Amino acid sequence: MIKRVACYAVVGASALVAATPAIGAPLQPLKPWVLDVGEAQCTATREFGKAEDPVTLVIRPAPNGETYELILMRHQVGSSKYASQYPGSVDFGGTPIKVQSLKFRPKDQRLTQHHFRISQTEMQQAKQAPLVTFRSEGLLATSLALRNMPAVLEGLTNCTADLMRYWNTDGVNVGTVAVPSKSDVRTLFTTDDYPMEAFARNQQGTAQFLLLIDTDGKVAACHVVKASGVPSLDGMGCQALRQRATFKPALDRHGKPVRSTYTTPPVSWRLEG
Repeated sequence: MIKRVACYAVVGASALVAATPAIGAPLQPLKPWVLDVGEAQCTATREFGKAEDPVTLVIRPAPNGETYELILMRHQVGSSKYASQYPGSVDFGGTPIKVQSLKFRPKDQRLTQHHFRISQTEMQQAKQAPLVTFRSEGLLATSLALRNMPAVLEGLTNCTADLMRYWNTDGVNVGTVAVPSKSDVRTLFTTDDYPMEAFARNQQGTAQFLLLIDTDGKVAACHVVKASGVPSLDGMGCQALRQRATFKPALDRHGKPVRSTYTTPPVSWRLEG
């Protein structure tokens, strides 16, 4: 059964390959940047292009600051709700940063999302860049005019630092956490979790995740802190952890449950045979 699925996926992927669309003039900003200081993540968002059909760029840093996820959201006719992966790049005007892009449409949403993950060092190129160009093989070629990037990146850095204090990331050292949260996440994954997209492409990798644990022991959010290089593996890892992981919540010195974070052991995806 697994072999039949893999063969079907490979054939389907080959049949759908098309030339990447040509890049037009850079889309101009429609509104100012919006910095969202959420309870579980920090994001900077801005709309570009035409008011009746905007393209939205979301910048989302990992809590440890090592990677940034760039998300391009747009209306796209005929887009599937299932995730698919394509060779892509992010270009701030120098050498294009080659990445694997992930495309999907979340359930009950009309906007298709294209995800690109780059390193913190690569993201720093945006500070002085006049524009950024996203490419995804056969699907996407879009340039956006950038503005105010030094302030945006500084705001995200400050927001992330506040977020980690809120979730007591350093709680054991500063005394806000006496007993860390506990769980055995190694038993959560099964062979059925291996994404068909990665299986078809014979892709493997190892990722690590930071989980935000609330006072009930539930996973409030999952962040990729060490990416595998294969977006579908990272996405499935977080999905499984959010849906299945349960914890004994962290306790303060009075025995009261408190918010906390948990860094998973490395999660490795391997193909055998």
